[in-house]
Amino acid sequence: MSYSDDEFKLKKILTSIINSAPGLNNVIIIDDTGVTILSQSKFKFSDHQNISIKKIGAIGGAVFIAGEEQGHILGYGNIDLQITEYYEGMIFAIKVGKGVLCISTDRNVQIGFIRAIMKKYAPAISTILNRYLQVDQGEISKEVKELFRSDTIGLL
Repeated sequence: MSYSDDEFKLKKILTSIINSAPGLNNVIIIDDTGVTILSQSKFKFSDHQNISIKKIGAIGGAVFIAGEEQGHILGYGNIDLQITEYYEGMIFAIKVGKGVLCISTDRNVQIGFIRAIMKKYAPAISTILNRYLQVDQGEISKEVKELFRSDTIGLL
């Protein structure tokens, strides 16, 4: 299977997710370091707004990794699903293999439905990502996680 076949499959999954419910704005797949791999939006964005999608991915990755580290410190284990609620919307994030799936939504979405959709597609996304993300990215991810470790925060 070629990379383009898998890219097509990922794009098809993202399109299915974005069209699955009203109120979904962006679906982004990022690697563990926060680099945007692929995204899908309900609206066409200008170049300036595409940069914002990359920023959402970078920040989303950092927040997810920090949340994972916080869970380990508390003895809770890995994150099952991360939901950040804002006054005007929400961001959902779930681990997908060597990456993270992020969805930005309006405020009034059905949280349970979004959670179910993410869990439905996570295994397929994981399989595809794990084939193509390099092993050495795990080293970068470890370095990013190191930034959020509780015993190193004071060194910053």
